[in-house]
Amino acid sequence: MVWELAGRPLLADPAAGLFADVEGLCAMCGSVEPRTAPTAKAIGGNFTDQYLLARPDSARICEGCVWVCAGKPPATVRMWTVVARPDMPAPPSAGKCVLPTGRHVHYTSRADMRHVVATLAEPPVGPWLVSVAESGQKHHVPYARINHGAGDWVVRMDQADIISSPTLFRLVFTRVVRLRLAGFTAAEIEAGEPSVVHLSAPDGLETWRRYGEPLWPYRNSPLLHLACFLPTKGHLDEYARTYPA
Repeated sequence: MVWELAGRPLLADPAAGLFADVEGLCAMCGSVEPRTAPTAKAIGGNFTDQYLLARPDSARICEGCVWVCAGKPPATVRMWTVVARPDMPAPPSAGKCVLPTGRHVHYTSRADMRHVVATLAEPPVGPWLVSVAESGQKHHVPYARINHGAGDWVVRMDQADIISSPTLFRLVFTRVVRLRLAGFTAAEIEAGEPSVVHLSAPDGLETWRRYGEPLWPYRNSPLLHLACFLPTKGHLDEYARTYPA
């Protein structure tokens, strides 16, 4: 999906030379494609995610899957958080990103996750995908789920699948934003263990009781980790205005 929306970018040599008009079952995504390459040669001997392949029994791989795994920073998908949604033009990607975007793909870093948050809080009616790069070292997009509509969704974050819904995400995220504005750290929020220093601050205890205690069922969960990862100080006030608690 990302490769298609980005305009089916051409692969650079030597990977491009491996492909031929040979129909095959893609080992990585499981789709039948008219143009494929030998899996072992296309993804190389350093690939360590064989257990994540959709069809490890296949010896062929498609161009799209090789493209999302190829390249070196900053021209590699793995280092960017990706939002793909055909329903609307994407906002500009991160300034240092040199990957082709088409009209509907957004690449960003942790510095600005606003398009990610907006998509998770209010998904489009049709197909969409969000895949979050936490370390920048892991292939994540090839294993991300394509969601449909505003029901329960699955988001890839490095090697983890995070399952939630727009309603639950907004509930958790809005409380995280209020806690971060009050000075509580992401580590405190995720563990459910506020420091005495922050509890002793003006309105600290009241803020924790109002916004921190309802997060107790989600402590140390992948969803709470995602909600703490997304907001940065530069956008906390905007998030608070956009998503009132």
